[in-house]
Amino acid sequence: MRNHFYLSITLLAVLGWHAGAQAQVGTRQAPKLVVSITIDQLRSDYLETFATNYSEEGFLRLLAEGTVFENASYPFADPDRASAIATIVTGSTPFYHSITGLQWLDRSSLQPIRCTDGELAVTTIGDELKIATDGAAKIYAFAPTKEAAFLSSGHVSDGSEYITPSKKSKTPINHDITTKALACVNDKRLGADDTPDLLCLSYDAGTSADSYIQLDQAIGTLISTLEKQIGKEQLLVMLTSTGSYSAETIDYARYHIPTGNLEMKRTANLLNMYLGALWGQGQYIEASYKNQLFFNHQLLETKHIGMTDIIQRAQEFLCQLAGVKRVYSGLQLINNNADQKVRNSYHPQRCGDLLIEVAPGWHIQNEDTGYDKLSQLSAPSFPIIFYGASVKATRVQRPVTTDRIAPTISKAIRIRAPNACTSEPLF
Repeated sequence: MRNHFYLSITLLAVLGWHAGAQAQVGTRQAPKLVVSITIDQLRSDYLETFATNYSEEGFLRLLAEGTVFENASYPFADPDRASAIATIVTGSTPFYHSITGLQWLDRSSLQPIRCTDGELAVTTIGDELKIATDGAAKIYAFAPTKEAAFLSSGHVSDGSEYITPSKKSKTPINHDITTKALACVNDKRLGADDTPDLLCLSYDAGTSADSYIQLDQAIGTLISTLEKQIGKEQLLVMLTSTGSYSAETIDYARYHIPTGNLEMKRTANLLNMYLGALWGQGQYIEASYKNQLFFNHQLLETKHIGMTDIIQRAQEFLCQLAGVKRVYSGLQLINNNADQKVRNSYHPQRCGDLLIEVAPGWHIQNEDTGYDKLSQLSAPSFPIIFYGASVKATRVQRPVTTDRIAPTISKAIRIRAPNACTSEPLF
């Protein structure tokens, strides 16, 4: 009996310790301030090439002490600054969040609309944080462009500002953004209480050694100052790229590499002539935009032409044109009967009825708007870096996608992920 008694006491002690440890883990305080940093033109090869010139406070600290996912990408085709930031803050893709790019063609007016004149169709990290804290959390955004500030701040932010370089200013725009951000932290007392706050910042890495070094200094100043004020364990930093880069000028013809131009206005005219030969004269394609063609739905109804018939005929014709690799229809993409990355980049109300994919090395051009897009299936790699509160120093080489950033931050600050997010947290 005595042995059983001592065994019971020992088990109770062990179980009590275990429960206490679990309670400590379960009640670990969420970070007081989350800083989400997105950087145009940030790419891994440049980040490493210029590393010998960095300070100890910026990129080197993040790479040495953070969790670094080395091979990140976007889960949809052709990301730009707007669609990328929308994906980061919503944990979803354009198919759900509706931001297909910096601008799109309005179906009713057939005129381009800027993303800042539209609206995100789903919630963001900031929105969910506001909801979870009954409005107590503070959310601010600073960026060098209107769309970056507008999208990253969500529907219910306390303030967003896009900063243009002053003619009198001698400091690069990245330093101006850091200065504004730190002033906001002080003035609005971000991270000063137990309610998590969110600060969304956008920078531009440029393409030169000088621009990367200046960016490193700006980020170093930001993190060092915040650590002194708030403490590393109360600060969570996320840094990644928008996947948006300056257009490359490559003369493939000079090296006898297959190339060419697909002119969308001419393509639309040729398709109209072909469809007119089948069903009588008419403006069957009423607009083209980027790589998209828009049917004249009123004409199709008048002529009693079914969508399935005209899509099939149009695809058969377009695929015979030089440089055309594939033609997707909106119906295929809605029904998820197509390449997943292309489907993720599509939104029914903000994209055309047909999307043309040209062969790698070919250009899609629009003579009226000056649009020129080189088709390249490969893209420069970039990292996702987490640093600060309870983040372990580690390198992860497996490929990951940026839609997993939002659920990771949401988990860290103990809120629900945005309402269109179905991705798993990165850790």
